[in-house]
Amino acid sequence: MPAVIDPNVCDRNFAACFPARRCPQQAFSLDAATGQVVIDSTLCGTCPGPCLNFCDRYAIRYTPDPDEFEILKAKTLGEMTEEEAAQVLAQRKKEQAAAAAEQGAVQAVKTDTFDSQVLQSALPVVVDFWAPWCGPCRMMAPVFERLAQQYRDLVRFVKVNVDEEPSLAMRYRVQGIPTLLFFWRGEVVASHVGALPEAQLQTAIYQFLAAIRAKEAAATQEAPSTAVPGTGTGAG
Repeated sequence: MPAVIDPNVCDRNFAACFPARRCPQQAFSLDAATGQVVIDSTLCGTCPGPCLNFCDRYAIRYTPDPDEFEILKAKTLGEMTEEEAAQVLAQRKKEQAAAAAEQGAVQAVKTDTFDSQVLQSALPVVVDFWAPWCGPCRMMAPVFERLAQQYRDLVRFVKVNVDEEPSLAMRYRVQGIPTLLFFWRGEVVASHVGALPEAQLQTAIYQFLAAIRAKEAAATQEAPSTAVPGTGTGAG
């Protein structure tokens, strides 16, 4: 966890500092040249930061975002004003958004990432099996991208190049492309072979989400009751 000590509120009594004595990885140290208490965040590992709850006058400033931390650190140490920090952070957010938009909403997956990105996904996933030489695949690609943008945060859209990942094509018995497979919780819920115009692909996604809702409703109804026998009301 990236963190920095705010010298404006820390009395620099490093020897008595609770986090410094508590940290088993000795991530806290005193910079003899500057007299500042510093944290080597590379030694913190996955530590959830219990030291933050005990630091006198909340001298520790932290953020899990590495980009934001560099700005926070400069501001905390007086190397950047509040206004300058806000401007730099806003510019970085703008650049990140532009990079994300350029990358697109459809992500390419490979054999070694398929299970984590598709089968273990918390979101429903639509997988497009395609190839660069396939005309219908290229025709459907912008449609697939537009719907990926539209359903962002609701459905994950990914693509598999069958020329580069033939084992995945064999695994799911893909015989023609483009082939769309609709995954939910590691299982194929629906499939379609051939390019779809936008309206039909939109309908297929709607039906996909409806099928998921139906599965969830059925699972809720089939769940065993947690009531304890003999605790119901009525005449004894």
